[in-house]
Parts: sequence; C-alpha cells; structure tokens
Amino acid sequence: MSKMNDKILIVDDDIEILTMLNSILSEEGYTVYRAESGEQALDVFQAQPVDLVITDMSMPGIGGLEVLHRIKQLDPNIEVIILTGHATFENAVKALREDGAFNYLTKPLENIEDLIITVKRAIEKSKLRLENKNLIEELKREVEERKKIDQALLRSKTNLQSVFDGISEPLIMLDHKMTVKVLNLAARDYAQAKNYMDIVGNQCFIALAGKSAPCPGCKLQKALQAGNPMLFERKGLIDPSRIEEVVIYPMHKNIEEEEHAIIRIRDITEEKKIEGQLIRADRLSSLGQLSAGIAHEIRNPLASISLFTGILCDENKYCRSDQEFELFDEIKSSIHRIEDIIKRVLNFAKPSVTSSEQIDLNDLTRESVKLWSSKLRKSQINIDLALDSGLPTVRGDLIGLQQVINNLILNAIEAMGKNGNIKVITAQGPSTLGKPTQSVFLRVHDTGPGIKKANQEDIFNPFFTTKADGTGLGLSISHQIVKRHGGIFSFENNEDAGTTFSMELPVGNLETESSTFIAYESRGLEN
Repeated sequence: MSKMNDKILIVDDDIEILTMLNSILSEEGYTVYRAESGEQALDVFQAQPVDLVITDMSMPGIGGLEVLHRIKQLDPNIEVIILTGHATFENAVKALREDGAFNYLTKPLENIEDLIITVKRAIEKSKLRLENKNLIEELKREVEERKKIDQALLRSKTNLQSVFDGISEPLIMLDHKMTVKVLNLAARDYAQAKNYMDIVGNQCFIALAGKSAPCPGCKLQKALQAGNPMLFERKGLIDPSRIEEVVIYPMHKNIEEEEHAIIRIRDITEEKKIEGQLIRADRLSSLGQLSAGIAHEIRNPLASISLFTGILCDENKYCRSDQEFELFDEIKSSIHRIEDIIKRVLNFAKPSVTSSEQIDLNDLTRESVKLWSSKLRKSQINIDLALDSGLPTVRGDLIGLQQVINNLILNAIEAMGKNGNIKVITAQGPSTLGKPTQSVFLRVHDTGPGIKKANQEDIFNPFFTTKADGTGLGLSISHQIVKRHGGIFSFENNEDAGTTFSMELPVGNLETESSTFIAYESRGLEN
C-alpha cells in the first residue's frame, strides 16, 4: 500500500517522544500530526481525519485509554496503538481485548523496526476494514436495489398476470420450442388444469392436447418466421365439436432473446351458427321474393287454363265421353293442387298479419301431440314429453307457432316411418340471440336416419324435399315463422341416430303492449 497519503496522529505529553516519533514516521513517508494532550488530540482528530492514532497511556487530563474510547466513538474503523512506560500483562490484555487497541508498545522503544511494522499493519487493517465496510455497504445497496427490482418485477408480473387473467379468452405465451411460458386463467380453465404449473414449462401439444407430437399443420413456426400475426380456424382442441378462431401474435425479440408468440383462442361456434342463420335468413328472404313473383306469374295463365277447362267441360256446349270427363277432372285436380301450392308460396313470401298473444308452449305442444296421436299409434312410434313446468310464456302468433310444432312432429314421424321414439323437450335459459335476456327452447328429437350431409345446406330452402309427394315448403315456412317471432330455428344430427330440430324464442313480457306478428295457415305441412 502507498504511504503518500497515510496520516498518523501521535499523542504524548513528552516532547522528546513526540519529536522522535515524528522524525521516524516522517522518514517512512507518513504525514504526521502531533498533540501534547488528550484534549488537543481530540480537537486535531475532529479537524483532520487520519489513518492511525498512536497515543501515550498516561497523560494529565484525558488519558490514552479515554482518547482511545472517544476516537472509536467518532470513527469505529480507526486503529489506535497504545504507548506506555509502565507496561503490565493485565494492562496489555485490557487495552487489546476490552478497549479495542490494535497493539500495545512500551517506552522507551528499543526496536524501531517493531514500531514501523506495527504502524504498517495497523494502517493496512484500518484500510482493509474501511474497504470491507464500503464493500458491505455497496453490497447492501446492491441487495436493496436488487430487492426493489425484484419487487418491481414481481409487481409487473402480477399486474401482467392480472391483465392476462382479466381477458376472458385463453391467452398462451409460447417460445419457439412450443414450450408454455405464461398463460391466463381462461387458458388454464380451457386446458382443464387445476393450477398454472401443470401447464407452464411443458410443450403446448402435451399440456393442452395430451399428444406426443405437434398438432398436424401447426402454424407457430411459420408465424414466427414471417413475424406477422396469423389467423385461422380449426376444430376445438379440447372439444372437437366446437369451432375455434386462433390468432398467433409473434413477439419482437431482442438480440439474445428467444422467439416468443402469444396465442389467442376464441370459441366462435355460436357466431358461426348465427352467421349461418343470417345467411340462411337472407337466402330465404330472396327466395321468398322470387317465389312470390313466380307465383303471381303462374296464376295468370293458370286462371286462363281453369277458365277454358270449365268451358270445355260445359255439357250444354260440347258432347263429351266419360273418358274425356275423367281427363278434365284430372286437369281440374291438378289446377287445384297448383293453386294450393301457390297459396303456400304466397303465405311464405307475404304472410298475413294478426295481433299477438301470450302463449304457453307446453299447452301448445300437448295439443299438437293429441292431433297426431292416431298417426303415432299406427306407426308404432313412442313420444315422450319432457316439458318444463316453470316455462315462461312467449308473445306471438298462436296459429303460426302451432303450425311449426305440428310440422316438426309430422317430420319426425315421417322420418322414422315405422317404430322409433320422439322426445319433445321444453326448457328455459340464457338467450343465444346476442341479448342479455332469457329465452324458451323447444326441441324435437327423433331416432330416424338423420339428414344427409349433402342435404343439410338446402333443408330450409323452399321447394327442396326428399319426399316423393312433398312440396318442400314445410321447414321453410317454419323457419320464417320463428324468424318473425325474433327467434332461431335450427337443427343438428344426433351423435347416435336421428335429428334434433330446435326452436328458440324470446320470453314474452305480459306488461308489453300487444304488437303484431305474422300468422300462417294452420293446416299440416309436408316437407
């Protein structure tokens, strides 16, 4: 260590000792300060910081041990060497162990080298203690700073997790190896896991899908390479009957960071259903307008055919054989059938208007079942009613809704032919119409062969039928009735066998003023 800046304070009431020590230490390169008493030593020490104090033990006024104690109070890191001409073993032990002196030297100094070595070691120890203190203080500051940073990171992570958890759609952060790094509460529930750690740290195809290899056609790597968001639809990873919209958001990386991406999963099953309903409703509206135009165009020549047929059948003007009259009867019958079809087409396109009323779907269902009881017995078909006793009423057209129920029961009977089971269910629940209200549901299950996939897109289209004697208007008109009641009319094939047709209607409000709804013919419909 360099002595150029080391400073020593020597304290002794003996001027000769002061002079001798000053000379020895100055020659060694130390800066020396002198004090002839304890009081003067304390004044010098407070005015001028030093690296070492050498003090006589016995002095008038404040003695050496008192100087030692006070200096240690002012600076615990300073080292003090005690000098005395009356050394004893007990004094040495007390000065070193109890009073905190660095060393204990006797006067007169017989070996100057011992003094120089002791001074050097004392200053080194003082500086080392000071360096250690500074290091400890620096370490404390670093620990405190690190603690603050860790707390800030924890708060940031907690806030980020809270933001993540506040999002209702599953969010999952993956690295380029498909390892799950972070996920939100919705993603945890989506994966049906009890806690986050069941998923974090595992590859997504293992943690979410229970597979041993990535999902076929995985787009993560492609999105990371492109660096742009990627959106696609797929069957539900957990529930294949659902439809999911998946968006991959690649995250910009720093130089040494791994590539990451955030995956957002959204269940769009209901949206797809509503979208299909809207497309179907728009298609039916267009077909209805077209059908109405065609019906009017057919009526004009049909009226002429009917008129001329009546003239040709006039016995006063023409003499006809029995065979000719049979042919004319067939023509008249066909004309009536065409007129009946036109009437149904016009009812589909422009139904009449009537005032609405509160309707109990349970009562309406029981009445419809009674109408078909004979046909059910002949066909050996069992019908089971599971009607919600607390079902709210709906506001609408009694005749129109009864027509829908009749059509559904008849279609179920004809779909099965002989033997089978029909189950009619009514229930209430949250609306799927995009409104925070309640709805009532009527579902008709049958155990028939189901609807072929090729026919499912056209099942509600007018004039589409798979029956030899059907008109293809039954389901189309039923769809229109439900639509004009503000509801949804849909179907799905059952997993085992058969079909389920569903009707959802908004709950009626008894306090609402009567409004107008669409009424239809109540006769049975063949599809």
